[in-house]
Amino acid sequence: MDFDNFDVFSDKAEVADADRVLLLDPDQLYPDPENVRRDIDPATINEMAGTIEARGQLQPVTVAPKDEEGRYRIQFGERRWRACKQLGIKVRAIVAKADDPAQVRIDQFIENDQRENLSTADVVAFVAKEVASGRTLADLARQTGRNRTLLTRYHGLASAPDYIAALLADISMRSAVALTQAAKVDDAATRTFIANTATEDMTVLACERLARDVGAKKTSAPVEAPPPAPVVQPGAGGGAST
Repeated sequence: MDFDNFDVFSDKAEVADADRVLLLDPDQLYPDPENVRRDIDPATINEMAGTIEARGQLQPVTVAPKDEEGRYRIQFGERRWRACKQLGIKVRAIVAKADDPAQVRIDQFIENDQRENLSTADVVAFVAKEVASGRTLADLARQTGRNRTLLTRYHGLASAPDYIAALLADISMRSAVALTQAAKVDDAATRTFIANTATEDMTVLACERLARDVGAKKTSAPVEAPPPAPVVQPGAGGGAST
């Protein structure tokens, strides 16, 4: 047995299957291109690197079985891998016994959402992809523990205008829903609001106020009267009487 590739004696190993923990070079691992989390804040990697440097990597990364190129795709723990790579140290990893991509997506969503709230963009992309694959919103709600109504709203944002979709990584779901509602009523006013408002100021209050304002303007707009009917002169167009 190659003990240089194992960390079975570490007093920091807090997993039941300690004999399955490998010590891998960071280049032997690669991130899952289909990972639910697409936006990773560099500041969180720096913070995690500091913790690992001080205390060691307490929780192993979970990887799929080795592929044809001899590398491991990360299922869970991409940020831990990035932190170890930044520090230039080996990564403690456990190889999963199976690799079910559909179930991994669900588990990634739950893990990422519980550890650190996913961005609106991440959740919208995840929900849209799951629904496109044939999973119903009801099933998705049961499997993720998320409210079905909220998932429905996220799914609706998948068809938001491009200029609103571009903001989803930086604004809340409720702000995005309000902007989408406003755009349906007054696209020009919504574009103007976005152009003149910093993303940090696109709060739920501000965006919902915009939606109410454009809705009120549409309701109060005067209705254009139809053109008057032509006046028919008596006897006009009539034939001679007999």
